[in-house]
Amino acid sequence: MFKRAWTITIAAPAAAGSVFLPVPAFAQTYICTGTCPQVQGSSSAEPRYGGANSLQFQAASVGLDMFDIQPEGPDRFLPEGDSDTIGGAFTYGKAGFQKVERLDLHYQHARRFREGSRARLVFDLPVNILHADKGTVIVRNPPTPDISFGFGGATNVAATASIGVELPASSNFVITPRVSYGNSQAGGYFLFDAEVLGASVSARYRLPKVGRGELVLGGLVGYSHEIKTFLSKQILPANEDFWTMRGGIAYQLPLKARMFGRQASIRASYVYTRETGVPFAMFEQVHEVGFNIGVRTREVAMKSRFEQLRFGVIYTHAVNAFTSKASYDSATLTFGYRF
Repeated sequence: MFKRAWTITIAAPAAAGSVFLPVPAFAQTYICTGTCPQVQGSSSAEPRYGGANSLQFQAASVGLDMFDIQPEGPDRFLPEGDSDTIGGAFTYGKAGFQKVERLDLHYQHARRFREGSRARLVFDLPVNILHADKGTVIVRNPPTPDISFGFGGATNVAATASIGVELPASSNFVITPRVSYGNSQAGGYFLFDAEVLGASVSARYRLPKVGRGELVLGGLVGYSHEIKTFLSKQILPANEDFWTMRGGIAYQLPLKARMFGRQASIRASYVYTRETGVPFAMFEQVHEVGFNIGVRTREVAMKSRFEQLRFGVIYTHAVNAFTSKASYDSATLTFGYRF
């Protein structure tokens, strides 16, 4: 881990208020005078209850992915629409004092049930590894003695197996019911492991010929319930219920200009997610804005005319329900290959 070694002179202000300053330390150290709302940011790394790094959000993101460049409309259900996809992403995020890094890996298999069928079976397996950076907070509130405590310095591994059926209601309208199982191997800092069973229904509607491109609208409603099996080590009762609502819009545009000598397309997206179910949860509302570029890998004898490399960036903002000083912001770089 990169270690900071700053040289700085600390002078505590006379006026009360929320003040934090870094001091020399192997783990970053903050000094607060008076109140210290930034410490609430440590909950942004919690894999159990809401937020952009939770099992519930992982399942919802798979259930309605508005950021990927997709074959839309009738082409989605032709033989060329069958595909396998592998992808990865790296995220750097911050909420208050807490900084996190997350590595995501994702495999998807989409296949028609049989020749001539317009319905597709879709299997997704996203895996992420999240590390919460270590830090120390010193709270000063004279004349009482200083109070110090640590946070972070822990890693969580989470995976969700999700299977669904894409059912075309029309050439431009798709409904996808899904079931999923998520498992988080988190350890003591995150109150140990977690398991979640989920079910969701999503819908996508395509508006063709909007300008030179096409507009895609999407929505999802999902339900998940905590469970406890031999696959996880849990010390808390596993009986929480969660509801997730997710909606978004995407505009996909083929490019006239060629990139690397190949045909290319771009996709701009916005998605809003609302997670409910746990009283006093800090991160229930998540906003995402993404931009994605897809480039065909071959134009002669392609295995699939949707075969392509994809590169993208996503900005995420999760609202802290109690203080804006500990809201979560992150930037994600994505890469994928469909074949």
